[in-house]
Amino acid sequence: MDLRAYSGFVAAAEAMNITHAARQLNITQSALSRQIKALEDSLGVELFERAGRNVRLTTAGQALFSRVNAVLIADRTLRTFADDIANSQTGRMNIGFCSQLIEKFLPTFLPQWRARNPDIDIHIEDGGGPELTEKLRAGEVQLIVSAMPASPIAQFETLPLGKLGFLAVATAEHLPTGARAVEISQLMALPILTLNRRHASREVFDAACRLLGTVPQVVVESSAPSTLFAMAAGGNGVAVVPSSAQVPLKSLIARPIALRGTVIEFAIGAMWNSRAPLPLYGRRFMAELAVHMRQEEPAPVTQSTLRIA
Repeated sequence: MDLRAYSGFVAAAEAMNITHAARQLNITQSALSRQIKALEDSLGVELFERAGRNVRLTTAGQALFSRVNAVLIADRTLRTFADDIANSQTGRMNIGFCSQLIEKFLPTFLPQWRARNPDIDIHIEDGGGPELTEKLRAGEVQLIVSAMPASPIAQFETLPLGKLGFLAVATAEHLPTGARAVEISQLMALPILTLNRRHASREVFDAACRLLGTVPQVVVESSAPSTLFAMAAGGNGVAVVPSSAQVPLKSLIARPIALRGTVIEFAIGAMWNSRAPLPLYGRRFMAELAVHMRQEEPAPVTQSTLRIA
Protein backbone atom coordinates (compact mmCIF):
# COMPACT_ATOMS: atom_id res chain seq x y z
CA MET A 1 0.00 0.00 0.00
CA ASP A 2 1.40 3.40 -1.03
CA LEU A 3 0.31 5.70 1.79
CA ARG A 4 1.47 8.77 -0.14
CA ALA A 5 -1.07 8.05 -2.85
CA TYR A 6 -3.82 7.57 -0.31
CA SER A 7 -2.78 10.78 1.47
CA GLY A 8 -2.98 12.60 -1.84
CA PHE A 9 -6.42 11.13 -2.50
CA VAL A 10 -7.71 12.32 0.90
CA ALA A 11 -6.20 15.79 0.48
CA ALA A 12 -7.79 16.19 -2.94
CA ALA A 13 -11.16 14.92 -1.67
CA GLU A 14 -11.17 17.45 1.18
CA ALA A 15 -9.91 20.39 -0.85
CA MET A 16 -12.02 19.41 -3.90
CA ASN A 17 -9.22 20.95 -5.95
CA ILE A 18 -6.06 19.22 -7.17
CA THR A 19 -3.99 22.42 -7.22
CA HIS A 20 -4.91 23.37 -3.66
CA ALA A 21 -4.32 19.84 -2.40
CA ALA A 22 -0.91 19.68 -4.06
CA ARG A 23 0.04 22.97 -2.41
CA GLN A 24 -0.93 21.58 1.00
CA LEU A 25 1.18 18.48 0.38
CA ASN A 26 4.11 20.56 -0.93
CA ILE A 27 4.23 18.69 -4.24
CA THR A 28 3.45 19.72 -7.80
CA GLN A 29 -0.01 19.43 -9.30
CA SER A 30 1.24 17.01 -11.93
CA ALA A 31 2.82 14.77 -9.28
CA LEU A 32 -0.44 14.60 -7.34
CA SER A 33 -2.42 13.92 -10.52
CA ARG A 34 -0.09 11.02 -11.32
CA GLN A 35 -0.52 9.61 -7.80
CA ILE A 36 -4.30 9.70 -8.09
CA LYS A 37 -4.23 8.19 -11.59
CA ALA A 38 -1.97 5.37 -10.40
CA LEU A 39 -4.32 4.72 -7.46
CA GLU A 40 -7.35 4.62 -9.77
CA ASP A 41 -5.54 2.19 -12.10
CA SER A 42 -4.56 -0.10 -9.22
CA LEU A 43 -8.11 -0.14 -7.81
CA GLY A 44 -9.82 -0.30 -11.20
CA VAL A 45 -12.27 2.54 -10.43
CA GLU A 46 -12.53 6.26 -11.05
CA LEU A 47 -12.32 8.23 -7.81
CA PHE A 48 -12.97 11.80 -9.03
CA GLU A 49 -14.99 13.61 -11.64
CA ARG A 50 -14.39 17.15 -12.85
CA ALA A 51 -16.66 19.99 -11.68
CA GLY A 52 -15.33 23.07 -13.47
CA ARG A 53 -11.92 23.87 -11.98
CA ASN A 54 -12.67 21.64 -9.01
CA VAL A 55 -13.14 17.92 -8.54
CA ARG A 56 -15.67 15.88 -6.60
CA LEU A 57 -15.76 12.28 -5.48
CA THR A 58 -17.49 9.65 -7.53
CA THR A 59 -19.68 7.09 -5.79
CA ALA A 60 -16.68 4.76 -5.63
CA GLY A 61 -14.51 7.61 -4.29
CA GLN A 62 -17.03 8.35 -1.52
CA ALA A 63 -17.09 4.70 -0.50
CA LEU A 64 -13.28 4.62 -0.33
CA PHE A 65 -12.82 7.94 1.47
CA SER A 66 -13.86 7.02 5.02
CA ARG A 67 -11.95 3.73 4.95
CA VAL A 68 -8.77 5.37 3.66
CA ASN A 69 -9.00 8.14 6.25
CA ALA A 70 -9.22 5.52 9.01
CA VAL A 71 -6.10 3.80 7.63
CA LEU A 72 -4.13 7.06 7.58
CA ILE A 73 -5.19 7.91 11.14
CA ALA A 74 -4.12 4.44 12.28
CA ASP A 75 -0.75 4.88 10.56
CA ARG A 76 -0.15 8.24 12.28
CA THR A 77 -1.18 6.76 15.63
CA LEU A 78 1.29 3.89 15.23
CA ARG A 79 4.06 6.31 14.33
CA THR A 80 3.28 8.41 17.40
CA PHE A 81 3.35 5.27 19.54
CA ALA A 82 6.77 4.37 18.13
CA ASP A 83 8.03 7.89 18.83
CA ASP A 84 6.83 7.59 22.43
CA ILE A 85 8.82 4.41 22.90
CA ALA A 86 11.93 5.83 21.23
CA ASN A 87 11.83 9.04 23.25
CA SER A 88 11.01 7.47 26.60
CA GLN A 89 7.80 9.53 26.65
CA THR A 90 9.41 12.90 27.04
CA GLY A 91 8.00 15.98 25.38
CA ARG A 92 5.84 19.07 25.58
CA MET A 93 2.09 19.43 25.33
CA ASN A 94 0.14 22.66 24.81
CA ILE A 95 -3.38 22.35 26.25
CA GLY A 96 -6.23 24.83 25.98
CA PHE A 97 -8.66 25.00 28.92
CA CYS A 98 -11.75 27.04 29.65
CA SER A 99 -10.78 29.36 32.51
CA GLN A 100 -13.49 28.04 34.86
CA LEU A 101 -12.19 24.50 34.40
CA ILE A 102 -8.67 25.68 35.22
CA GLU A 103 -9.87 27.27 38.46
CA LYS A 104 -11.93 24.24 39.48
CA PHE A 105 -9.79 21.26 38.52
CA LEU A 106 -6.15 22.16 37.83
CA PRO A 107 -4.83 23.81 41.05
CA THR A 108 -4.39 20.44 42.79
CA PHE A 109 -4.34 18.09 39.79
CA LEU A 110 -1.58 19.72 37.72
CA PRO A 111 1.26 19.78 40.31
CA GLN A 112 0.51 16.18 41.25
CA TRP A 113 0.56 15.11 37.60
CA ARG A 114 3.81 16.98 36.96
CA ALA A 115 5.40 15.28 39.96
CA ARG A 116 4.47 11.89 38.51
CA ASN A 117 5.61 12.87 35.00
CA PRO A 118 8.68 15.11 35.40
CA ASP A 119 9.80 14.65 31.79
CA ILE A 120 6.58 16.05 30.31
CA ASP A 121 6.35 19.83 29.92
CA ILE A 122 2.72 20.94 30.16
CA HIS A 123 1.78 24.44 28.96
CA ILE A 124 -1.77 25.65 29.73
CA GLU A 125 -3.66 28.34 27.79
CA ASP A 126 -7.08 29.58 28.82
CA GLY A 127 -9.90 30.77 26.60
CA GLY A 128 -13.51 30.25 25.61
CA GLY A 129 -14.70 27.11 23.82
CA PRO A 130 -15.02 28.55 20.28
CA GLU A 131 -11.69 30.36 20.64
CA LEU A 132 -9.96 27.16 21.81
CA THR A 133 -11.49 25.25 18.90
CA GLU A 134 -9.86 27.67 16.46
CA LYS A 135 -6.51 27.32 18.24
CA LEU A 136 -6.77 23.55 17.95
CA ARG A 137 -7.66 23.81 14.27
CA ALA A 138 -4.64 26.08 13.71
CA GLY A 139 -2.28 23.74 15.55
CA GLU A 140 -1.53 26.24 18.34
CA VAL A 141 -2.58 23.69 20.95
CA GLN A 142 -2.58 19.88 20.80
CA LEU A 143 -5.53 19.32 23.08
CA ILE A 144 -8.44 21.35 24.43
CA VAL A 145 -10.74 20.75 27.40
CA SER A 146 -14.06 22.60 27.36
CA ALA A 147 -17.80 22.18 27.03
CA MET A 148 -18.54 19.68 24.27
CA PRO A 149 -19.83 21.24 21.04
CA ALA A 150 -23.48 20.80 20.13
CA SER A 151 -22.50 18.72 17.08
CA PRO A 152 -19.28 16.81 16.20
CA ILE A 153 -16.51 18.78 14.50
CA ALA A 154 -14.92 17.18 11.44
CA GLN A 155 -11.32 16.05 11.97
CA PHE A 156 -11.61 16.25 15.79
CA GLU A 157 -11.66 13.26 18.11
CA THR A 158 -13.43 13.69 21.44
CA LEU A 159 -13.36 12.06 24.85
CA PRO A 160 -16.10 12.83 27.42
CA LEU A 161 -14.57 13.78 30.79
CA GLY A 162 -17.57 14.64 32.94
CA LYS A 163 -20.48 17.02 33.22
CA LEU A 164 -21.30 20.41 34.71
CA GLY A 165 -24.44 22.35 35.46
CA PHE A 166 -25.26 26.03 35.94
CA LEU A 167 -25.39 28.17 39.05
CA ALA A 168 -27.58 31.20 39.64
CA VAL A 169 -25.56 33.54 41.88
CA ALA A 170 -27.00 36.69 43.47
CA THR A 171 -27.79 38.51 46.69
CA ALA A 172 -30.89 37.67 48.69
CA GLU A 173 -32.61 40.62 47.01
CA HIS A 174 -32.76 38.68 43.76
CA LEU A 175 -32.42 35.04 44.81
CA PRO A 176 -34.01 33.36 47.87
CA THR A 177 -31.87 30.89 49.77
CA GLY A 178 -32.55 27.18 49.34
CA ALA A 179 -30.91 23.88 48.55
CA ARG A 180 -33.05 22.97 45.58
CA ALA A 181 -32.54 24.22 42.05
CA VAL A 182 -34.15 27.46 40.94
CA GLU A 183 -36.29 27.33 37.81
CA ILE A 184 -34.85 29.16 34.81
CA SER A 185 -38.33 30.63 34.26
CA GLN A 186 -37.99 32.44 37.62
CA LEU A 187 -34.80 34.10 36.38
CA MET A 188 -36.31 35.47 33.19
CA ALA A 189 -37.93 38.41 34.96
CA LEU A 190 -34.59 39.38 36.55
CA PRO A 191 -31.53 41.13 35.09
CA ILE A 192 -29.05 38.46 33.98
CA LEU A 193 -25.27 38.66 34.20
CA THR A 194 -23.70 36.04 31.96
CA LEU A 195 -20.54 34.93 30.24
CA ASN A 196 -20.08 36.14 26.69
CA ARG A 197 -20.27 33.98 23.58
CA ARG A 198 -16.56 33.17 23.70
CA HIS A 199 -17.68 30.46 26.14
CA ALA A 200 -19.34 27.26 24.96
CA SER A 201 -21.43 27.15 28.15
CA ARG A 202 -23.20 30.34 27.02
CA GLU A 203 -24.48 28.44 23.99
CA VAL A 204 -25.98 25.84 26.34
CA PHE A 205 -27.67 28.52 28.48
CA ASP A 206 -29.13 30.19 25.38
CA ALA A 207 -30.41 26.80 24.17
CA ALA A 208 -32.17 26.24 27.50
CA CYS A 209 -33.84 29.65 27.19
CA ARG A 210 -35.03 28.77 23.68
CA LEU A 211 -36.54 25.52 25.01
CA LEU A 212 -38.46 27.66 27.48
CA GLY A 213 -39.48 30.03 24.70
CA THR A 214 -38.14 33.16 26.39
CA VAL A 215 -35.31 35.66 25.97
CA PRO A 216 -33.28 36.58 29.09
CA GLN A 217 -32.71 40.21 30.09
CA VAL A 218 -28.93 40.16 29.75
CA VAL A 219 -27.50 43.35 31.23
CA VAL A 220 -23.84 42.33 31.58
CA GLU A 221 -21.72 39.96 29.47
CA SER A 222 -18.16 39.21 30.54
CA SER A 223 -15.34 36.79 29.85
CA ALA A 224 -14.70 36.28 33.58
CA PRO A 225 -17.02 34.91 36.30
CA SER A 226 -15.26 37.13 38.86
CA THR A 227 -16.63 40.19 37.03
CA LEU A 228 -20.14 38.75 37.14
CA PHE A 229 -19.83 37.97 40.85
CA ALA A 230 -18.71 41.52 41.60
CA MET A 231 -21.70 42.90 39.70
CA ALA A 232 -24.04 40.44 41.43
CA ALA A 233 -22.68 41.43 44.85
CA GLY A 234 -23.56 45.04 43.97
CA GLY A 235 -27.19 44.07 43.41
CA ASN A 236 -27.07 44.36 39.60
CA GLY A 237 -28.75 41.04 38.88
CA VAL A 238 -28.28 37.27 38.84
CA ALA A 239 -25.00 35.83 37.57
CA VAL A 240 -25.43 32.65 35.51
CA VAL A 241 -22.19 30.66 35.46
CA PRO A 242 -21.04 27.05 35.04
CA SER A 243 -21.05 25.06 38.27
CA SER A 244 -17.25 24.83 38.07
CA ALA A 245 -16.98 28.54 38.90
CA GLN A 246 -15.73 29.31 42.41
CA VAL A 247 -18.11 31.70 44.23
CA PRO A 248 -15.78 33.84 46.39
CA LEU A 249 -18.20 36.03 48.40
CA LYS A 250 -20.24 34.85 51.39
CA SER A 251 -22.77 37.58 50.66
CA LEU A 252 -23.81 35.75 47.49
CA ILE A 253 -26.33 32.92 47.27
CA ALA A 254 -25.63 30.14 44.74
CA ARG A 255 -28.28 27.68 43.53
CA PRO A 256 -28.38 25.17 40.66
CA ILE A 257 -30.61 26.02 37.69
CA ALA A 258 -33.38 23.74 36.42
CA LEU A 259 -35.74 23.70 33.45
CA ARG A 260 -39.23 22.43 34.33
CA GLY A 261 -37.98 20.58 37.38
CA THR A 262 -34.93 19.09 35.68
CA VAL A 263 -31.45 20.30 36.58
CA ILE A 264 -29.62 21.49 33.46
CA GLU A 265 -26.34 19.75 32.66
CA PHE A 266 -23.86 19.82 29.81
CA ALA A 267 -20.92 17.60 28.93
CA ILE A 268 -17.26 18.50 29.38
CA GLY A 269 -14.77 16.78 27.12
CA ALA A 270 -11.34 16.76 25.55
CA MET A 271 -10.80 17.27 21.82
CA TRP A 272 -7.78 16.80 19.62
CA ASN A 273 -7.09 16.71 15.90
CA SER A 274 -7.29 13.19 14.50
CA ARG A 275 -4.58 14.11 12.01
CA ALA A 276 -2.13 14.82 14.81
CA PRO A 277 -2.57 11.84 17.18
CA LEU A 278 -1.85 12.48 20.83
CA PRO A 279 1.23 10.87 22.35
CA LEU A 280 0.62 8.25 25.00
CA TYR A 281 1.29 10.74 27.78
CA GLY A 282 -1.44 12.96 26.32
CA ARG A 283 -3.98 10.16 26.57
CA ARG A 284 -2.76 9.34 30.07
CA PHE A 285 -3.20 13.00 31.04
CA MET A 286 -6.83 12.91 29.88
CA ALA A 287 -7.60 9.60 31.64
CA GLU A 288 -6.20 10.83 34.96
CA LEU A 289 -7.93 14.21 34.60
CA ALA A 290 -11.26 12.43 34.06
CA VAL A 291 -10.79 10.53 37.33
CA HIS A 292 -9.91 13.75 39.16
CA MET A 293 -12.93 15.58 37.75
CA ARG A 294 -15.29 12.83 38.89
CA GLN A 295 -13.82 13.05 42.38
CA GLU A 296 -14.27 16.82 42.42
CA GLU A 297 -17.89 16.82 41.20
CA PRO A 298 -20.28 18.32 43.75
CA ALA A 299 -22.90 16.17 45.43
CA PRO A 300 -25.87 15.71 43.08
CA VAL A 301 -29.02 17.77 43.60
CA THR A 302 -32.00 15.57 44.46
CA GLN A 303 -33.77 16.27 41.17
CA SER A 304 -33.65 14.74 37.72
CA THR A 305 -31.14 16.20 35.26
CA LEU A 306 -31.55 17.56 31.77
CA ARG A 307 -28.56 17.38 29.43
CA ILE A 308 -28.48 19.91 26.63
CA ALA A 309 -26.13 19.10 23.76
